[in-house]
Amino acid sequence: MKASLKALLFSLGAMVCTTPPTFAQPAGGTPANPTLQYAKQGWTAEDRQAFYTTSQGSHMMPYLWYKALRRLDADEPFGGDQLQRYGYLPNDKSKLNPEGLPVGFVIDGDANSGFLGMTCAACHTAQIEYKKDGATQQLRIDGAPATADFQLFLKDLTAVTRATLSDADRFDKFARAVLGNRYSATRAKDLKTDFAAWVKRWGDFMDKSLPASPWGPGRLDAFGMIFNRVAAKDLGIDANFKVADAPVSYPFLWDASRQDRTQWNGGVPNGLFIHALSRNTGEVFGVFADFSPKKLTDTPRLIDYTKNSVKFAGLQQLEEKIAVLKPPPWPFDDPEPELVNRGRVKFAEKCGRCHEKKILPRGTWLTPVQAVGTDPRMFRNAERSSQSGVLAGALSPNPPGSKLADPALTSNILATAVVGALVNEAFAFPPRLPNFNSGVWLAIKKDMSDLLPDSQNRPITLLLLQPSVRANLRTHIEQRLTQMFRPPVPDGPPAYEARVLHGVWATAPYLHNGSVPNLWELLLPASQRSASFMVGSKMYDQKNVGYVTDSSPFKEGKLVVGAGAEAGNSNAGHEFGVDLSEDDRWALIAYLKQL
Repeated sequence: MKASLKALLFSLGAMVCTTPPTFAQPAGGTPANPTLQYAKQGWTAEDRQAFYTTSQGSHMMPYLWYKALRRLDADEPFGGDQLQRYGYLPNDKSKLNPEGLPVGFVIDGDANSGFLGMTCAACHTAQIEYKKDGATQQLRIDGAPATADFQLFLKDLTAVTRATLSDADRFDKFARAVLGNRYSATRAKDLKTDFAAWVKRWGDFMDKSLPASPWGPGRLDAFGMIFNRVAAKDLGIDANFKVADAPVSYPFLWDASRQDRTQWNGGVPNGLFIHALSRNTGEVFGVFADFSPKKLTDTPRLIDYTKNSVKFAGLQQLEEKIAVLKPPPWPFDDPEPELVNRGRVKFAEKCGRCHEKKILPRGTWLTPVQAVGTDPRMFRNAERSSQSGVLAGALSPNPPGSKLADPALTSNILATAVVGALVNEAFAFPPRLPNFNSGVWLAIKKDMSDLLPDSQNRPITLLLLQPSVRANLRTHIEQRLTQMFRPPVPDGPPAYEARVLHGVWATAPYLHNGSVPNLWELLLPASQRSASFMVGSKMYDQKNVGYVTDSSPFKEGKLVVGAGAEAGNSNAGHEFGVDLSEDDRWALIAYLKQL
């Protein structure tokens, strides 16, 4: 194998669990080809496919390796069912998807030399099922939380790669599939050396990251995994690993560009494309991008952040799609107008203080970050500290001009890495004119009216010939990216964002950790909510507004959220509307359906 590929493989990372693998179970009783429709959200078919297939620089493993893997529980390719057994969604072969990968799984490069990776569509695309005239119908909802079981996918992928390495017959078939007509004993031996190094790194990462109590379908400890990738794996500091045991639901994407803050703990300032690019760069670091920061000088501490695989242009393209994505309209019979009007009054009384749309002077929507008694683990885990390694003493955006401490808050380490990568991409050293096709500059150009208001209608190339303009622009960008990944009140009680609720019907289960199955139960006192329920089903419950909870396509689909729940899974808190009469609750739900 070429040395360049070896280097990439050695920088990838690691993922596994030491417990025996629990394989995904196929959903039973689902018709082979239910009718598929798409929610009316303002996208064309081309927009949708771009969202599903645009690479953001995620490098999970060489695609040829993935393609050659065989399942342990069936004599089939590991990805042969488009990963539907894990809840991921199929996507037909096309020019943009020549290998027929599932929604949100992509090849960075070509099929022969590229890497399998993920994009945001894998976790932020939903599909509901419902009955109509005795037949099962399917409705695809772009930007909605997925019901896939990511941890189970990671565990099974780890198990199958370990088995492929340890079983001679299995590896021989794998090597012949990867090498094709180039197969020889020598090349197979070289391949095994490279594959073994990848399996160890991937497996070590997962052993140290994945919790013994699974996240379950539709949830992920995103901050925990990103922190482990950047602060532990990428900095090469084993002591920085922590178990990722604070799972949250995937947030919905429509209207996200309009919020003044994003992330469940409100830790990311928002409103500009450069904000979105920074947030999403952190996300790519978490889902297997290569990142190897290198020290250039000690005094001052200068870091080269350019050694990364992030596709900034792809991220910007995806964010521009999301910025125009509309909330999905309620797809069933319209609620009765009188009931909706009654619910509107109750919404203003019980929900409006936190969830009504309030437009701020810059045009963003106010996103309150409120402590309402919900599970504290995600908030507290996000406040962990780590050793800073090579980044110690580097310029940090928290606040701008400061130097990163050692140890430091892990969120500050992540912010330093993310902002460093963006600034290095935009303002190269030594100084030179930028690459305006870079995704960072595509974002900056769209934000110029805010970053440099006096520059409007002036050619940006001529402006940037002036060193003072470049320095001024860089200062404004760094000011906008201050306090990245830090909650508004880090020393206060655990608090989470309260969003405008357009399309909320499509975002079950509810609360930041997905611990309440439907809107009806969200309006009940916590003591009256389900203490446990089944997760992962795509069948929709139109009455209670959520997914059905009496069955799951997954073997381990039960989520315990009441008495006996693991820390991080509690369904406590957010007791608003609990004093409403039953009729008023149904009226409020009718109003929420049509938002």
